[in-house]
Amino acid sequence: GDGLVDRVRALAPDGVTAAMDLHATDTVEAARELGVPDERITTIAGLVDGITPANGANAPQNAIEEIAGLVAAGRLRVPIAATFPVEKIREAVELQAGRHVHGKVVIDL
Repeated sequence: GDGLVDRVRALAPDGVTAAMDLHATDTVEAARELGVPDERITTIAGLVDGITPANGANAPQNAIEEIAGLVAAGRLRVPIAATFPVEKIREAVELQAGRHVHGKVVIDL
């Protein structure tokens, strides 16, 4: 939102060294304004000239195994914000659409 760069500067007065954009491309543009080099920025949200996307298409061959190992070893934690049965998928989508969820929204099938 408005003032993102200023808010990040206040939180990280020594600077930002890397950034990952998870929605739209606002974070990419903010990171560039904060002096983060393009090679230290990634996005799952879209294609941006000069930025390497982070998605399954360009993942290393053993990425899933490595991530699973980190989770199993307790070195990578994926926070779960909410869990919904599939019958309440509309509520889950509405929660996620609000863009204020701190963690993953899980749908139980």
